[in-house]
Amino acid sequence: VAPIIIYSAAENRLITIAGLGGWPKALERDFFQKHHGGKIPKGVLRTVVPAAPDAWITVLSQFGTMSFGEVAESAIGFAHDGFPVYPLMSEIITEHEAEYREFPTNVALYLPHGRPPRVGEIFVQKDLASTMQFMADEEAAAAARKGRHAGLQAARDAFYVGDIARAIVAHQKSEGGLLAAEDLANYRSAVEAPVETTFGDIRLYGCGPWCQGPSLLQALNLVDAAELRKAGHNSAEYLHLITEAVKLAFADREAYFGDPRMVDVPIEALLSREYARQRRQMIRPDQAWPEMPPA
Repeated sequence: VAPIIIYSAAENRLITIAGLGGWPKALERDFFQKHHGGKIPKGVLRTVVPAAPDAWITVLSQFGTMSFGEVAESAIGFAHDGFPVYPLMSEIITEHEAEYREFPTNVALYLPHGRPPRVGEIFVQKDLASTMQFMADEEAAAAARKGRHAGLQAARDAFYVGDIARAIVAHQKSEGGLLAAEDLANYRSAVEAPVETTFGDIRLYGCGPWCQGPSLLQALNLVDAAELRKAGHNSAEYLHLITEAVKLAFADREAYFGDPRMVDVPIEALLSREYARQRRQMIRPDQAWPEMPPA
């Protein structure tokens, strides 16, 4: 996932790049209800179209001056040569060790010594490095003949229609997945305006309701800066107000957010001041919602 927000000084406007892929075309709407009790099972059936490479290249093509190879150089180096494991990374892998062990390829990558990596050990991802290097090599060959934009297209094609795409589809088929060559070839990241709100004299922007970004803006609409300042930073009252606001925002996220191409999301109403005033009445100073409040 690669949601991106860009400010164009030349145009004096903000643009969002929706780097989030959709489900495979072959997936029927009621597939998980019919076959998995409404749950999304572990494994390849939870795969959506990988969107990050297209989002990066869309940004470079429309707003950048450098090549994919140039901007990916450091990432390729860290993936190939490794980087020191930091405490949170070691903690997360340790916590989910049993889940990693369910898939042999995950064991090889995340448990390289037969155990979770320890803080300070070097974590290497040679397959990831090879993937990005292949994209950069395809770009360089095309750019030498036809220029920068042709090179960027070649980097994208390497992932979405070339050797990488074929490897992804082959793995999906071998594991019973639904992602097809058509899904990869047809994917394009949406370029659109952001949603927005204000907090005091600050204007805030977020990506659309295809992600959870607007829920932050909703939560901020439910709290008052002066009230928080009066409560005192990290006091019980301060934390209570923020926590309850986040609960209310997430309740609406669960009920209303989705792909705007598929569902009608009332985003303007959800971010309106009038709606915030109504929802704010559900925050009580002496009581917390034990679970998610009603949307």
